Amino acid sequence: HQGSEQEYGKQWYQRRVRAASPDSLEMMGDKLYVQILSDIEQGDYNVVPDKLDKALEENPKKFLNQIRCLRGIFAWVMTDYVTAISNFDAVIGDPKSYMRLKVQAHIHRGEVYQAKGDKNRALADYNHAVQIDEDHPDAYLHRAQFYLSLEGLDQAIKDLNKSIELDGEFPAPWTQLVYGQYQMARTMTPSLLNEVFRNLGKMAEKFPNVADVFALYGQVLQDQRQFSAAEEKFEEAQRLAPDNVTYKAHVATLKMMAENNFDSAMVLLREAHEKDPKCDFVLENLGMIYIQKQMYAEALECFKKALELVKTEAEAAHLSALRIGIQCQWEVCEEYNVKPVSMADLQDFSQMMPSPQG
Repeated sequence: HQGSEQEYGKQWYQRRVRAASPDSLEMMGDKLYVQILSDIEQGDYNVVPDKLDKALEENPKKFLNQIRCLRGIFAWVMTDYVTAISNFDAVIGDPKSYMRLKVQAHIHRGEVYQAKGDKNRALADYNHAVQIDEDHPDAYLHRAQFYLSLEGLDQAIKDLNKSIELDGEFPAPWTQLVYGQYQMARTMTPSLLNEVFRNLGKMAEKFPNVADVFALYGQVLQDQRQFSAAEEKFEEAQRLAPDNVTYKAHVATLKMMAENNFDSAMVLLREAHEKDPKCDFVLENLGMIYIQKQMYAEALECFKKALELVKTEAEAAHLSALRIGIQCQWEVCEEYNVKPVSMADLQDFSQMMPSPQG
C-alpha cells in the first residue's frame, strides 16, 4: 500500500540507512548519494530509482554497496524481484561489504524470496542474518514475521521477544508480538485474550504517536465485535498518519460489519482510492462492495488493478480466486438469468476480511 510504503520508507531510513552508513551524513563525500538519502528522508520516492541507477552507472568507489542495497529495496517495492535479488546478491558476495550491511541484504533478500513464495530460501536468509549478527534486532523481527506467516506462533513470539530485548524502543516487534499473542488466543489459548488487551493498552501508552499500534488495537477490537471502540482506534490511527489510506479502509470494513452500511463504506473507500489510487487493500475492499451491489464489471476492474499492485504470490492467489469466482458468477447469472449468490457464498473463494496486521 502506498501509505504503508511511505511509512516503511521513513522507518527504513531512520533505522537502516543511517545504521548502514559508517559515516554521518555530514561527513559523506558522494553528493548524489547524499541527495538520494535526502529524497528518501523527505518521502520523495518517485525520483529515487532513477538516481540510484545513475549512481550505479558511475561505479562509485564510496557507498557502492549501500547504493546496491537501496536499489534492491526499491526494486522489491516495485515487485521487480530479479533486480532486487541481483543487487542483494552483489552486496552479500562483495568481501568489502561490512557486517551490518550484509545483514540488511540478507533480510531484504529474505523478504523478496518470501514474497515469491520460496519459503526455504527466505528462512535461510533470515537465519544467515541472525548468524552474522546475533545482536541485530531486525534479523529476529523479520524471521518472526516469516514464522507468523506460517502460523509458527511459538517460534515467532520467541524471536519477537529477542528483538524487543535488543531494541525495546522500536514499535514493530511490539505490534507483531501482540498480533502473535492474539492469534494464539484465538486458535489455541483463549485465556491469553486478557493479556493481549493489557499489552495493547501498554503499547498505546508506550507508543502514543505510532499509527500502526492503534490500527492493530482497532483490528483486534473489531474482530472481537467491539465496534465502537474499534472505530475510535482506527480514527486515532488516521489522525496520526493521515496519508495512510489503509486506516480509512479499515473504518469502511467496520461499517460493513457493524452496520451493514455498504453505502457509507463505499464513500470512505472511494475517498481513499481518490487519495491513493495504488492501494491494493482499498481496491480489494471496494471490489467487495461492488459485488454486494451486484456491480460486477466495477468489481472485476478493482480486482484487476489490485492484482497489478500486490507484492506477494499469496496476495496474488487470493485476489485471483476472488476475480475468477466473480467472473464465473457474473457469466452464469447473465447466461441463465438467475439470481447472484450471496456474499457469504463467496467465502469459498476467499475470505472477505483480512487478518489483523501489525
